[in-house]
Amino acid sequence: MARRPGGSTSPARTPVSPGATSWGAVAGLMGAGVVAAAQIGGAAAALPVLREEFGLSPGTAAWYLSTVSALGAIGGVLLGWLGQTVGFGRQVRLGLAAIVLADLGGAAVDSLAGLLVARVGEGVGLVMVILAAPPLLSEVSGPAHRRLVAGAWGAYMPVGSGLAALLVPAAIGLVGWRGASVADACLAAAVLLVVLRWVPSASARRRPSVQGLVGAFRTPSVVVITVVFALYAAQYLAVVGLLPAALVADDGLSVATAGVIGAVVFLVNAPANLLGAYLLHRGAPLRRVILTGCAGMAVTVWGVLDPALPLGVRVASAVAFSFVAGLVPSALFAALAAVSAGTDKAGASIGLVTQGSAVGQLLGPPVVVAVGAALARGTPQSALLVCATGLVATGAVLLPRAARAGRPSSPGSAPAGPPLR
Repeated sequence: MARRPGGSTSPARTPVSPGATSWGAVAGLMGAGVVAAAQIGGAAAALPVLREEFGLSPGTAAWYLSTVSALGAIGGVLLGWLGQTVGFGRQVRLGLAAIVLADLGGAAVDSLAGLLVARVGEGVGLVMVILAAPPLLSEVSGPAHRRLVAGAWGAYMPVGSGLAALLVPAAIGLVGWRGASVADACLAAAVLLVVLRWVPSASARRRPSVQGLVGAFRTPSVVVITVVFALYAAQYLAVVGLLPAALVADDGLSVATAGVIGAVVFLVNAPANLLGAYLLHRGAPLRRVILTGCAGMAVTVWGVLDPALPLGVRVASAVAFSFVAGLVPSALFAALAAVSAGTDKAGASIGLVTQGSAVGQLLGPPVVVAVGAALARGTPQSALLVCATGLVATGAVLLPRAARAGRPSSPGSAPAGPPLR
């Protein structure tokens, strides 16, 4: 156990030697991200039952689901900046504790107001975890593995949300939605114990500084990554998030069947995140990884959105779209770690990127639906998304020069793998 200056011990372990990777800490932080993301997929899966029990209107149900995105879109950069003063390790712990309390409280409520308060608690916990984990992963991973670990972080969202969407309905059938909420609290508590055991709590704490906040906005690479992530999130959620409803309306599938297909499509994004992280770890140019993902998205999106195509073609296209799209966030997270890890702008940078992603998630689906209503479904919507993909690819071309201008790792450490290209 780590020895504190005063002689007391901390349950968290640090890497065995300087420059080594603490795989226990990496696993704990990845688990924290998965648990946080499960609050999104789990809420969506439980929504039909909650609407029936609490009499939620469609508008209230939409706000219930979008609370997390709204929190990130409104205050991501400020929360990330202020969170750095707490210490990233402590912030992850506080975020997991908030999820535990919110899940237990949500299981006990009997009013709509209580349910919404619990949902806000889940959202706060989720945002705290996803803002603190990426820079902390850079602290606990050695230079040789930093790009691999940073790129693999992108898998937390499809794994957490996808598994929750698949498992929560079964859990509700066995123990009811309240029992499922308690089970989620227990899972979050278990991950919290792993984090307490392995993840350093005494990570660097910095006083809030205007330089750190402004530095994120003044770093060209961070700004480019933010814009690119917003465009990526907008088109990905517009395609994958709207798929179940489209399959019900166009192909006559049941809600349950369409939901399972949607969850599987979401899940296949995770292996590509890991593949992208591995390719970066092996020295693949970051630009090439992103451009490959963009090319695949541009080709496959046409088959997903065309209601005239057979069901099998649409589902296969959706699976292919989601898989190849997973290459993009792995490269973007690795690039962000390269230019911000270990600096006073780390918290504000991940907050800014999270804010951009949340804005994209909020605006993408409504814009695509509006285009379909104003023009036609299928081709006009696909053309819009291909244009967005082209902008993502343009950002990838602009990114290398900015990324090389930043430090690839925390101060005093060796470069995190081959230079970004």
